[in-house]
Order: sequence, then structure tokens, then C-alpha cells
Amino acid sequence: MAIINGLTIETTHIKDIKVGDIVLSHGVEKTVTAKDIKEDSFMGRTLFGDSYCLGYLAVLKVVKK
Repeated sequence: MAIINGLTIETTHIKDIKVGDIVLSHGVEKTVTAKDIKEDSFMGRTLFGDSYCLGYLAVLKVVKK
């Protein structure tokens, strides 16, 4: 975990992201909704249209305390 600008950030696999989580996408905080998570037979799970390098790149999740 890291603290960036007062936010606690955790690296997470894309499969562990669920509806209601807050993630950093291109430096912007975004709340994940059901329409943002898609399953594709070729690309696997995508979040906001991004496969995060087919799951090899970690997703930055904001942890609220």
C-alpha cells in the first residue's frame, strides 16, 4: 500500500475489482459501476474498456478508511 495525496492506494488484480470500488484510471478517481466491468472471450475482463495488459498490470484501488 502507498499513500498518494492523502489517499491510500492498493495494487489489485483486475479480477478482484467489484462494483462500488474506487480506482485510479489515468490519474483520475473513478467509481466502478456494473457497466464499467465487461467480460470478453478474447481480452478477458476489461475495466473502463482497458484490459490492464490482459491482467498482468495491477489496478490501483483507492482504500477508504
